[in-house]
Amino acid sequence: MTAQDTLDIQNLRLSFRNWSGSVEVLHGIDLRIARGERVALVGESGSGKSVTARIVLGTMQETPGARVSGRILFGGRDLDAMSRTERRAVRGTAMSMIFQDPTTALNPVYRIGTLVHEVLKRREPAITAEEARRRGGDILREVSIDDPERVLDSFAFQLSGGMNQRVMIAMSLINEPQLLLADEPGTALDVTVQAQTLKLMRDLVESHGTSVLFISHNLGVVREFADRIYVIYRGRIVERGPTAAIFEDPRHPYTRALLAAIPRLTGGGIPEIAERSDSFLAPMVAHEEVMG
Repeated sequence: MTAQDTLDIQNLRLSFRNWSGSVEVLHGIDLRIARGERVALVGESGSGKSVTARIVLGTMQETPGARVSGRILFGGRDLDAMSRTERRAVRGTAMSMIFQDPTTALNPVYRIGTLVHEVLKRREPAITAEEARRRGGDILREVSIDDPERVLDSFAFQLSGGMNQRVMIAMSLINEPQLLLADEPGTALDVTVQAQTLKLMRDLVESHGTSVLFISHNLGVVREFADRIYVIYRGRIVERGPTAAIFEDPRHPYTRALLAAIPRLTGGGIPEIAERSDSFLAPMVAHEEVMG
């Protein structure tokens, strides 16, 4: 850990108790994010990437049966040394999260303006509704929403998925967090809106100087967003490096499998997915047998 690091995860392990004993999910994760750096954690569903983000946020530790060990330093502070009250106070202020499906993540019974006010009150409990609305309008304009007054007066179900995603990005950045955890943002959107949203988020975090842990199953999505990439497979980091290096010279068979699974256009303009044949996965299986 250096003075410039926002997040430093050391030997992170997670297991769950069940009727037959325990099941290990994470096997010693090490991950570092420098101040202002955008880092992607990439792997297929069930690889352990989302639970890693939830451990950093502090919600997984509250799950019955979960056992977490290791060390997480946030801005040089050991998160485990904080009280539960202090840890909860970090959420939504110094650390925030964007969830996968923005429409379900936003409370449907409150207008967007009320939700923005509640987020701002986490850092400034005495902030008035009028001031919250003004600042909410400012941040909504930053995410290219041209009619913020209408959006602030709307419920989430009255807005499109793309609009809700922009609202989520705005709410996650309105308190100027040091770290943004982005769990597959845009996955629920069509590819065109997803690309626009990710470019918008990249531009915003750059202008705000925010560090990002970007969770994704798609290496293609993070190529234009992340400075560095960690590849996670079955709860272990199997490869890490600068984004350009990962794409130019992937070393682990699993990384090569993820790269081969990126949709590409054929001559007829139809997306084509690489087949995961037995011969394609054979190198990865052989690697697992060697590594034990």
